[in-house]
Amino acid sequence: MRYKQIKWLILTIPTVVVGVWEYVRHEFLLPYISMDAGNILTPVIVFLVTITLLLHLFVVYEKMQEDLKKERAEKAVLQERERIARELHDGIAQTLFLCSVQLDQLKLKYDDGELNQVHKHLRLIHDDVRQSIYNLKHSSSEASHVWHERLVHWLDQYRLDTAIHLEAHIDLKEEQLTPREKVELFHCIQEALTNIRKHAAAEHVSLRLEPRPSGWALTVVDDGKGFTDDPFQHHDRFGLKIMQERAHNMKADFSLTREHGKTRLQIISAGGDLRG
Repeated sequence: MRYKQIKWLILTIPTVVVGVWEYVRHEFLLPYISMDAGNILTPVIVFLVTITLLLHLFVVYEKMQEDLKKERAEKAVLQERERIARELHDGIAQTLFLCSVQLDQLKLKYDDGELNQVHKHLRLIHDDVRQSIYNLKHSSSEASHVWHERLVHWLDQYRLDTAIHLEAHIDLKEEQLTPREKVELFHCIQEALTNIRKHAAAEHVSLRLEPRPSGWALTVVDDGKGFTDDPFQHHDRFGLKIMQERAHNMKADFSLTREHGKTRLQIISAGGDLRG
């Protein structure tokens, strides 16, 4: 039912009810109901019939108003995300690319290890900016039926951008995730694989997202160099802390272990067993 139709029905139903009642009253009920009794019954009948018919319309009307307000808010957010993504692309991303080109020219003239290190860090920053632009342009609050497609597309792009052999198994149905879990999980997967690319020097990565009897489990295993001490004590490892916080937001358990030359990251929703 359309917005204008609801408004017209709300305006016309009371009038129609009064007209129908008065017609029936004078044509058929006058011998049985006195004028005084009819005058008393008129507002009662009009009220009962009107409230019965209009109650549903008011509920629909309020829902349409809420949906309209939500749609406007989402549109404003999307426009702001597009604006920020455009500014990042036209400003920071292009500046970083220009700096990278200039560093390449300097490396041809000077064989300096520090230049190579600067170029490496600059490349990582440029990749982070590109990832941020992608995240801004592809809203995490999109309809649930595209969540799996977005995840698969991102994983395919990750394979193209890196030399890492990524084996992914997404066995979890979208219906088993809440909207919040879809947002948080998507970012956790991005953060986990980005950290592996930056710090692990891994050749093979296994990613599995699977259902559990009382929830779900995300497991990421890589054959990189791993860690020897507590990685959360490193001031430059913001990604791990962010993933831990996202897991906490989902009321899920977060673990990071190193065994047999492999690093295992797990996020298990409440009710699941670690390491399963």
